Amino acid sequence: MNTENFQKSTAYLDGALMSLDGDKVIIISFGALQERFYVSNSGEVNRCGEQGPVTGNESDFERYRMAFLEALMDGGSLIVRQIAVGELKLPEALGSGVVPLDYLSAAKVGPKGVRSMKADELKKVYQQGADGAVEYHDFPSKEQVKIAMLNLLETEQS
Repeated sequence: MNTENFQKSTAYLDGALMSLDGDKVIIISFGALQERFYVSNSGEVNRCGEQGPVTGNESDFERYRMAFLEALMDGGSLIVRQIAVGELKLPEALGSGVVPLDYLSAAKVGPKGVRSMKADELKKVYQQGADGAVEYHDFPSKEQVKIAMLNLLETEQS
């Protein structure tokens, strides 16, 4: 693992998270360990407890980066749960209401960088992600992230 690979992988992860709507719970797994973080839509990073973000400090961001570095060096995974970014309309038999829908996506992480996973791939290996109303999505590709970042720059310059 070299510094350039870490920088490219970190830039890709940051861009991917910025391109995904809403607040997110990020699970970074490496070895036998797992770290959970809450990333707000504005980009603020906090540790994540069972009930959501845990008020922390600047070291939460450092802990997040270190967990990602560990996954890059040892191999691991990254699961992103976008909180309540969609809606699921219930059938009449269940009251015809609407419930918030979370989106799940993931990437494999290792010494060669970050590899986005397709929704079908994730569904096969992460079936317990179906707690609540969940829809599986592809993790943004590097090309999608580039386009999203260019669009963001154009919007900010306008």
